[in-house]
Amino acid sequence: MESEMVSLGDPLTSNAVLSALQINSQDKIISIKENINADSNFVITHLIKQVMYEKNRLCLVNFHNTIEHYQCIGKKLGYDLLKAVNEGIVKIIDPLKDIAESTDLDSEYLQENKETLVKQLYFDIKRNLDSVKIDNKLVYLIIDDFSHLHDLDVGIKETLRFLHYCINLIKSDNVCVIFNNHVSTIIDDIISNNLEYLADVHIEVSTLKTGYSQEITGFLTIRRKSSINQYHYKAFDRGVKTFHPGESIYHLYK
Repeated sequence: MESEMVSLGDPLTSNAVLSALQINSQDKIISIKENINADSNFVITHLIKQVMYEKNRLCLVNFHNTIEHYQCIGKKLGYDLLKAVNEGIVKIIDPLKDIAESTDLDSEYLQENKETLVKQLYFDIKRNLDSVKIDNKLVYLIIDDFSHLHDLDVGIKETLRFLHYCINLIKSDNVCVIFNNHVSTIIDDIISNNLEYLADVHIEVSTLKTGYSQEITGFLTIRRKSSINQYHYKAFDRGVKTFHPGESIYHLYK
């Protein structure tokens, strides 16, 4: 297995978001909770940057954004996602498109057979993961964001079953899973709480309780089994700065 993803002297330590997250190869389950009105996409795109820099492998399940979105943000962060796809380093799964193409809509499959739907998605993920398991590299499964299963009327039972299938993939030493979940309903919160309990790292992105601020975009909380770190963050066009609550805003521009 590869060594920890961020190490002393690593150029990634100068990246504010990745330095705050401190994700390493022992973090097998990472959950991201995107609270209402917040946007956790910067966490996903920065983690992709880390995967690319370490020359590990990636299977990206993009429920929420297009590949063009990830490519555009990636270019700003210094990586070329489409090039990695063409080289076979990255696999992209577009579940809503794939399900629509493989399903006979007249059969009312989408309305009735939710268990088969999530199993089909899982097997598609597993096939793609297996195809990039080479050279003993770490393989990251990123699901962004699985709350869109609700758009297919997948209930809490089937959603939890799908997550359980994906978590079982970490039984392979070289697989880590990252779940992004937008939380806007009680069901979302129940699922997120289950993931937080299981996760090695739980990341929560929230807006400011005090409302809009020109200097601060939102609040970032990183929970591990034995620690909690909290940051304010400010999003710019070409990146994100983080700083501890109470630090001067001028710290951002140093």
